[in-house]
Amino acid sequence: MDNGKLQILVEHYTHTFDFLQTHLKKRDRLFISILFLMIVMLFQLYTPNETSALISQLISNKLELKTIINFLYIQSIIWFILLAVVIKYFQSVVFIERQYSYIHSLEKTLSNQFDNGVFTREGDSYLNDYPLFLSWASFLYTFLFPVILIGVITTKIFSEYKKYGGNEILIWFNLFIFIFITISIVLYLYVIHLKKNKST
Repeated sequence: MDNGKLQILVEHYTHTFDFLQTHLKKRDRLFISILFLMIVMLFQLYTPNETSALISQLISNKLELKTIINFLYIQSIIWFILLAVVIKYFQSVVFIERQYSYIHSLEKTLSNQFDNGVFTREGDSYLNDYPLFLSWASFLYTFLFPVILIGVITTKIFSEYKKYGGNEILIWFNLFIFIFITISIVLYLYVIHLKKNKST
């Protein structure tokens, strides 16, 4: 490969890596947002009356309303926000995984141009002697976290149905959101684990 093409490839590799770092920060922000929403749901599960009164009061004061908002509306808004954040988070994780594969291929191409294979930061150098803790962290992020999320939202939707029954339209709205989130989690686990294992 001539020097001009090699320089272009090196610059492309650098830009791709910087682009990946931006998405890693975005992924982390989305992860924290999901954790926050899960904590809110857990508070609703274990202290429903106190939580509903507190959140309703805070929103009413913030919007300067004279009446307290029906907490079921607030719960539906939380469900909808959770769906949006979960989808964006899963999209971000899958995109990052695909970018890692692309960076590995770039590093392999670049390393072939040098005798000592210097371009291995995200490829061989990172994967060789992969620390046990990083494997554990990957398991927590990509498997245990989605499973816990399913557990939380399943408990939450059953709790809402038990409290309000099936006559409330918003309960059915929340149920559909629950189904969409569950489908998203299952597809995410398939792409990250099963499909990835088949391709390796």
